[in-house]
Amino acid sequence: VNDKIKQGMICENIVYNALIDYENQGKERYFKMKKRVSILLVMCLVVCLLSACGKDNKNDKEKPTKKDNSTEVDNDISDENELYEQLFDINNPVSIQIKISDEELDKIQEDYEKYDRKNSKSPIYRMAEKVVISIGDEVYEIEEVGIRLKGNTSRVPVYDEETGEPNLSHYRLSFNETFDNEEYYGEDAKVWNSEEERQARKDRRFATLKGMEVKWNRCYDDSHIREIYANDMFRDMGVLSQHVNLCSLGINGENYGVVNIYEPVDKIFIERNLPESEQGGDLYKCGWTFRPVNYIKSSVTYGIEDKAAGKFYNYDLKTNEKDSDYSTLINMLDVLNKNDVSKEDLESIMDTDYLVKFLAVSYFVGNPDDIRNNYNNHYLYFLKDSGKAIFIPYDNDRCFGMTYDWNPEGAGMTDVSPYSEDCESTGRSQVNPVITKTILGDDAYFKDAYADALKKVAESDWLTDAKFNEYYETAKQNYESVVVPSIEFANADNDMFKFSLEGKFTSGDDANMSFSEYAKRILEAYKEG
Repeated sequence: VNDKIKQGMICENIVYNALIDYENQGKERYFKMKKRVSILLVMCLVVCLLSACGKDNKNDKEKPTKKDNSTEVDNDISDENELYEQLFDINNPVSIQIKISDEELDKIQEDYEKYDRKNSKSPIYRMAEKVVISIGDEVYEIEEVGIRLKGNTSRVPVYDEETGEPNLSHYRLSFNETFDNEEYYGEDAKVWNSEEERQARKDRRFATLKGMEVKWNRCYDDSHIREIYANDMFRDMGVLSQHVNLCSLGINGENYGVVNIYEPVDKIFIERNLPESEQGGDLYKCGWTFRPVNYIKSSVTYGIEDKAAGKFYNYDLKTNEKDSDYSTLINMLDVLNKNDVSKEDLESIMDTDYLVKFLAVSYFVGNPDDIRNNYNNHYLYFLKDSGKAIFIPYDNDRCFGMTYDWNPEGAGMTDVSPYSEDCESTGRSQVNPVITKTILGDDAYFKDAYADALKKVAESDWLTDAKFNEYYETAKQNYESVVVPSIEFANADNDMFKFSLEGKFTSGDDANMSFSEYAKRILEAYKEG
């Protein structure tokens, strides 16, 4: 409103000065003209005030805008879905530039230290002044975006605690953070002018998303596309999987190199991928805690994660937090842990057609940190209408021969049988009943269906150099010029950031295998059974 008043005053001064010059042409004509202009100015000022106070204007700033401010992004769902498709299309070069003050970066550092001392991780989003997202030739600006560190064993502080040098870190962005939680922000908590304005921020989305994950290439994937490729492979084979894309990341004008961006697995993800009748079920994130998630009822925990209190669960509920009774999960665990479980029992708690696809693709992806090999890195969702469980893969940064810094099995998972009765990452026998009671053993109820699913993947073009190299050449063309960061990081070797199909950044047992070599070896292991 003050800006509109100032504009009116400036306009009046310009007109008045013009009229002074005009005065020499005759007093009478001058006063008549001044009276008319004054009336017009009052009318213009009223219109400006009304437009500044209007409801539509209040919400406009909560929409991401084109950088030239000529056109606002339409919040129509069809347009947002189109933007989502563009964001995760590997053919479109994507850039995210984050502007954040040193004070807010220091707060992220302090948050890390505070919660790390409690063996927890900070839930607090600090405020980035502006995030500029480029998709091809289109550029969008979003003001006041939440940002925090992300990761379990991969989480590191913003700055190295000994040298003070910056670290490459995983981040989570939030487009709808309100910054008004006094417990987190204290005196700095944001005060909203109205509940309507606050709600507009809560409703703010970019490309239908409330936020996104941003992860650096900590396994030094020289192709930069293996996790994208794995997730696309899952989807093509009928398994729900989050979209991933490459992105050039910059923070305060410095190039942080090429990173991956991920859509969150959340309520929006479920609504995008499932029919309405199957939406609204319980979604759990199944990840690493002090006890592995192995679906043995006596050894697992479930609940709603509370980072502030340091409470974490094997099954972290992500939907229906206020009204879930956990009954579908409890029933699943009860059935899986029966001494005598029938085929009908298993079919009543899991979509077994979906399960064999999930396990077959997972085998060829070769992640040693997944549901089968480390009881880790997946989501569990219960279809609303049927109550049956489906599994959603997650965090496949170690796939297709990526063994840098961790190679538990010794050969990049390429000498493991699809019917192995071991849990490769623990060196112990397989005890996960989701595996043991479905596909292992001569009498396994779904062994034949699993064999058919394996055959379909093996005969597809996903394990061919031609398909993989097509992805690679696209990524290289879009990002090779920005792949090397502009600054040195305490926890990364800038010399290892490049585009290559060779795979071997390092020597020895933990050297990353090329995709071509991995595909040849895993197909041999599959044929040997």
